Amino acid sequence: MSVASSALLSRSGVSRGWLFGAAVAMALVVVTPGRADAQCTSWPTNTTVTPGAAYSDTINVSGLAYGTYIITASFSGSAGLINMAFSAVPGVSWSNGTKGFIGSSTTMYMSFIMAPGALPGRWSTVTMNVANTAGQTVCSSSFVVFVAGDACPGDVVWNGTTVDATFDGANCYVASMPAGDGSPFMHANNYYMTRGPNNVCEAGWFDGANCYLGTPPSGKSGFFWGSAFYYSP
Repeated sequence: MSVASSALLSRSGVSRGWLFGAAVAMALVVVTPGRADAQCTSWPTNTTVTPGAAYSDTINVSGLAYGTYIITASFSGSAGLINMAFSAVPGVSWSNGTKGFIGSSTTMYMSFIMAPGALPGRWSTVTMNVANTAGQTVCSSSFVVFVAGDACPGDVVWNGTTVDATFDGANCYVASMPAGDGSPFMHANNYYMTRGPNNVCEAGWFDGANCYLGTPPSGKSGFFWGSAFYYSP
């Protein structure tokens, strides 16, 4: 079996910051016994889609033993994919909603829309599967779809300068807690530390009571979690 794919949508570049947090999956499985040797290659690959934009791909399947095959497509994650559709031509759509094809080859089509309100930096994993009527997988593949854009676009005032926060998959990481000072806290949506054992500010500057470190972007809520300062996207 050979599978080839051609993307019908030009894919935008990946924005800064949030790729490091992504668990990128690409799985190829060939497990069905009792059939001709198969190869599953050139499936859709990890891609980035702009909110409100459509994505589609065509996968040509050939070289199977003649028979009836079931195709499925699904997704999971937080990207906000909508209107997912898939089919095979030539193909069959049975009354129970199952889709597939009869023969030894087909062309599979898959499409979806990235929801207009999808948040930059989020991602979903899309999985496609071809199986025989015994439920045995012929081949399967997964790819990751990222939402285009910068999840943490605002500059953060931090320790006397501006820094670029990094999206960690859920929130915008600003900086770790400075060593040597006391306890972290938020006041009036500003990042602070109490003075350390030596009674001075190892980072930031003394405001008359505590050590002021910085402020999240306008309209964003800062917080402290674990041993680092963040703000919500």
